[in-house]
Amino acid sequence: MRKVVAVVVLVLSACSSGGTADTTSPPDDGTTNTQATTTTAEQSTTTTASEQPSGSSGPGHITLTIGDQTWEFDGANCAYTDATPGEAGSQWNVSKVQDDLQVYINDDSTGRYISIANIKDYGTMQWEANGDAISSLTVDGNDISGAGTFTDQTGAAPAAEGSVTATCPSWLQG
Repeated sequence: MRKVVAVVVLVLSACSSGGTADTTSPPDDGTTNTQATTTTAEQSTTTTASEQPSGSSGPGHITLTIGDQTWEFDGANCAYTDATPGEAGSQWNVSKVQDDLQVYINDDSTGRYISIANIKDYGTMQWEANGDAISSLTVDGNDISGAGTFTDQTGAAPAAEGSVTATCPSWLQG
């Protein structure tokens, strides 16, 4: 499901920016993106139900901080299936490609996942947090926030704490 929604989001990104679509998505090697079946006191997923995601002015925004590094993305492409984001049973993702970097946030049947990667050259930068490494992931209308421990998939840096905030201009229902 993540790949289908990611492709839709990337195509919409290309349509809204007047550029071409980059259909590169985070690699799925079967060893990441597993859903934990237990919850610890420190881990939480908070959702606030809304009847229908509301629109906002502007293209949206995503800010991701890992350790002492912060990336700002002008715009956000947001999509969901099943229930409205913030409601039980919703599967959703938020993504943006800018300056050869892709930030990707999702909560779907495969689990919760937050990443940033150099999509031109995965070997230079790729950070991920998933499953138990995500301590919180919250949807409140068009606003998303999350936190967790990120692992450098290139092996160049130790794990680091991080956080993400995003504002969707609107949600595309898939």
